[in-house]
Amino acid sequence: MRKTGAWSAIATVLVLAGGAWAEPPAKPDVKGQDATSEDFQFARRLSRVFRSVANSCEPAVVHITQMRQVQNTTWWGQPVGPTRIVPSGVGSGVVVDADGYVLTNNHVIEGAKQLTVKMSDGREFPGTLVGADPQNDLAVVRIDTKGEKVRFAALPFADSDSLDVGEWVVAIGSPFGLDNSVTQGIVSAKGRTVTPGMGGISYEDYIQTDAAINPGNSGGPLLNLEGQVVGINSAIASRSGGYDGLGFAIPANVAKGIYDNIRANGRLVRGWLGVQWDKDRNDDEIVVQSIIEGSPAADAGFKEGDVITKVQGQPATQVRFARALSVAGPGSKVEFEVKRDGKPRAITATLADMKDYKSQIAKSLGMIPVEQLGVLVKPLDSASARRLGYSPRQKGLWVTRVEEDGRAVGRLEENDIIVAVDDQTVNTPEALEEALKDADFHNEVRVNVIRNGMRGYVPLKDE
Repeated sequence: MRKTGAWSAIATVLVLAGGAWAEPPAKPDVKGQDATSEDFQFARRLSRVFRSVANSCEPAVVHITQMRQVQNTTWWGQPVGPTRIVPSGVGSGVVVDADGYVLTNNHVIEGAKQLTVKMSDGREFPGTLVGADPQNDLAVVRIDTKGEKVRFAALPFADSDSLDVGEWVVAIGSPFGLDNSVTQGIVSAKGRTVTPGMGGISYEDYIQTDAAINPGNSGGPLLNLEGQVVGINSAIASRSGGYDGLGFAIPANVAKGIYDNIRANGRLVRGWLGVQWDKDRNDDEIVVQSIIEGSPAADAGFKEGDVITKVQGQPATQVRFARALSVAGPGSKVEFEVKRDGKPRAITATLADMKDYKSQIAKSLGMIPVEQLGVLVKPLDSASARRLGYSPRQKGLWVTRVEEDGRAVGRLEENDIIVAVDDQTVNTPEALEEALKDADFHNEVRVNVIRNGMRGYVPLKDE
């Protein structure tokens, strides 16, 4: 019988390993090349270090299974019978607080109806999502002990900014849905950007490592030799779907900032500065185009034409700039360095809560909030239609943002074009709101959309 999925990949590895062992290379007959007792002692000491990291840290690494609700359907797509809860994905996570708070990737838990957290000793607990940050691919899950007082092994964060290229690191996770495995390697690069040409993914400011990371490792920790979390393993660049020598981890300083934000607020609360910048320029050039009146940027003294060169002491890129605002959260003081009239100038701004200014932000950008769906939309004009790859005559409402706590999260996507609700055509925000006014979300409401050039509908239903 032909094996499929993860098991076939594992079987292939075993076959290849068996072939390699069948004909070991002959020992070179070179005098003076034999290892000395000091060499063996050094190797054993290094091995003890890796073993110590694995033994001390593995109890804090968990296996996460997400469960989704599925509906049996006929060949024509019609629902049949009751819905079922079935496993739909696996990943890893790391306990960062002894009370049972787990940090993992957003893509590990996204769309889950239920979560199961399995400890390294085999115990299983339900998991509850505390908050998530899809933009930075991070999420916080609380282990539900059903009122029983349980203290869990937890790992501390390291200062990822002090991590150097060439340092030893250890990755722990659950590849292919197996129990925890441990791999080691070095930090290959920092501040890494991976372009879409490599595996179709795009990352910036990530830690690159050659410690083996495979599907299922997502959300697990990347550790230094002191057993501290230096990153959260997130992705691989691969042509085969498996480990090809390039793994990427979200830096611990970013992960900790987002974790602290979610723990403090019960959800991710994004900080708001109130500037608009030219996103069509080079990524490492942030030129302020406009400033929203009454915003933190206006109060701090930003001016149109300022070029933001540093954020929190680090060279500014568009991704790093946006990330700094989302990590810091409202009330935080963020230090900027700008170039104005060719001269450097320091500016410190106290961020506001983006949610409190949602309508003001949307209005400044020409967006209309649709509370029933939890999205921001803009009427599709000919210029926007061309930019999105559609005919300039295409009508509809362009989804410019999907709110993280809205009804449409996980269903509608940015750049969807809403053209109807339950087949009732909507070309203006007013028409959309009118169509949704009497919508029964306890049953199913169909939002007709165009996505990537294809027409279809998105079912929205309150559980």
